[in-house]
Amino acid sequence: MQNVPLRPMGIGRILDRSFQLYRRHFVKLTLIMLILFGPFYLLQHLLTYQETASTSASILDQIRNGGSLQDMFGPGSFLQKNTAMQAGDIWKTLLLVLVLVPIMILGLMPASAASVVHLVKASLFGEEIPGVGQLLKKSFRRFWPLAGSTFLDALIMFGLYIGLAIVIVIFAIVFAIGGSFSSAIGGLGGGAMALTIIFFVILGLGAIFTFTYFFIRWCYYLPFVALGEESIGLGRSWKLTRRSFWRLFWMYVVLTLILYLFLFVIQLIIAAVFGLGLWAQLLQSLISILVLSLWFLPYAVSFFDLKVRNEGLGLESLIESTIPIDLDKKND
Repeated sequence: MQNVPLRPMGIGRILDRSFQLYRRHFVKLTLIMLILFGPFYLLQHLLTYQETASTSASILDQIRNGGSLQDMFGPGSFLQKNTAMQAGDIWKTLLLVLVLVPIMILGLMPASAASVVHLVKASLFGEEIPGVGQLLKKSFRRFWPLAGSTFLDALIMFGLYIGLAIVIVIFAIVFAIGGSFSSAIGGLGGGAMALTIIFFVILGLGAIFTFTYFFIRWCYYLPFVALGEESIGLGRSWKLTRRSFWRLFWMYVVLTLILYLFLFVIQLIIAAVFGLGLWAQLLQSLISILVLSLWFLPYAVSFFDLKVRNEGLGLESLIESTIPIDLDKKND
C-alpha cells in the first residue's frame, strides 16, 4: 500500500514533495552525499589549492585594514596570484580532468542518483526506508550498468555538442567570408552588422535549446537502470518524457534559479568573511554537498510522476484496493 496515492503532479507539487523528502530524510541524504562526494571534493581542493590562498585575508579584513578595490580585485591581488599559479600545475590539472572527473561522472553521480531513486521509491510506496548502507549497496549493485549507460549517454551528448559547434563554426565562416566581400565592394552597414549579431544570438540560443531538449529527453535512463528494469534505458527515457519536455524544462529552470541563488549568496558570505583560503573552500564544498541531494530529489520524484502519467504506475494497487471494497458491498 502506498504512503500517499500516486497521482500526476505539477511543477510546484514536485518541488514541494522534493523539499519535504529533503527535510524528512536530511541525515540519510547528507551522509550518502558525504560518503560519495566528500573524498572527491577533498582531493579536488588539495590538487587545486595554492599556498597564497592560505595567507589571503578575507574581503572584510581588507576593508577594515583600508584596502581599496584595486588591492582586492586588481592586478597583483591574491585573486590574480592564485590564477597565475594554477597555470603552472599542469600535472594536477591533468589528474583532475583525466582521473577524478571521470570517476565523478561515471561513478559518483550515477551511484548518488540511484540511491536517491531507491529512497524516493520506498517513500512513495510506503515501504520501510532503507538505511544509508542499504541504499548505497542497492546503487552499487548496478554499478557497471549505471556506469556503462552513463558513458553511452555522455558520448551521445558530446557528439551532439560537437555537431552543434560545427554548425555554428560553419555559419561563422560563411558570414565572415560574406562580410569580407561586402567590405571590399561597398562596406558593411550598421544594419547588416546588427542583423548578423541578432542571427548569431538566435543561433546560439537555438543550439542551447537543442542540446537541452535531447539532454532532458534522454536523462531519465538512470532510474530504469538503477531499478533493474533496463540495461541501458535511453529508449525508455525517450518514450517516458514524450509530451512532458516543457514541464520538465521549467521545473529544472525554477530549481536551478533557487539553488544557484542560494549557493551564490552563501559563497559571497563565505568569501567576505573567510577569504579564499583552504578552509573557506572546504566550507563552500561542504555546503554544496549538503545541497547536492536537492538536485537529485526532483529528478527522482519527476521520474515516478512520469511513470504515473505514461505507464499507469499505481493503477494496479488502486484497483486491488478498490475491488475488495466493491465485493464487500455486493455481499452486503
